[in-house]
Amino acid sequence: MRYNNLKQSPKHFLAFTGLTVAEFDNLIRDNRQDWQNQRIERLLKNNPKRKRKIGGGRKFALETFEDQLLLTLILTKSYCSCLLLEYLFNIDASTVCRTAQAIMTLIKKDGKYIISINPRQGKKITTLDELRKVMPDIDEILADCTEQKIPRPQKKAKRNKHHSGKKKAFTIKTQLATTKQGLIVNIGKPIAGRQHDYKIFKSSKSFKTHS
Repeated sequence: MRYNNLKQSPKHFLAFTGLTVAEFDNLIRDNRQDWQNQRIERLLKNNPKRKRKIGGGRKFALETFEDQLLLTLILTKSYCSCLLLEYLFNIDASTVCRTAQAIMTLIKKDGKYIISINPRQGKKITTLDELRKVMPDIDEILADCTEQKIPRPQKKAKRNKHHSGKKKAFTIKTQLATTKQGLIVNIGKPIAGRQHDYKIFKSSKSFKTHS
């Protein structure tokens, strides 16, 4: 899930964040400089002798201010676990927690939040089924696997791992999460083609079956 995808569906955007796209964009505009300053301060604090130019080196898993704010608003509004957002954003749970902490500090001025978050009260959400009850629109996100052929692996172990009985070839599979309108909101990591689609679905982090 990313900002550039979710904003294409204003109804879903409002349900997930509590803000319209325009309100969200205004929040981004008014606080982007503070976010950039916070980022620079954090980098220099972690490495006072840093010589590499800010912005160089390995990219963050969640690079933009828009995506980081989106994650934080969903986390606070739905009161769900970092593990669940790990699946939705395809990043580590530790990255979810660190990002949310940094953004929460940014949007809290003089002890008060600069926007009305109105977090949900009660038990923390830990599964997709629980999130579905709070955000029914999440149910419109569907999961499916695409399969692409690859060159024949040289090693026998890899040949066995990547051989797809359905395609009668060596393949890799990628799980896509899309809305009913066909909007891609998440792309999973490539998986060896031997695995069944349903097994990939069941093993997806925080994606619980609901039989």
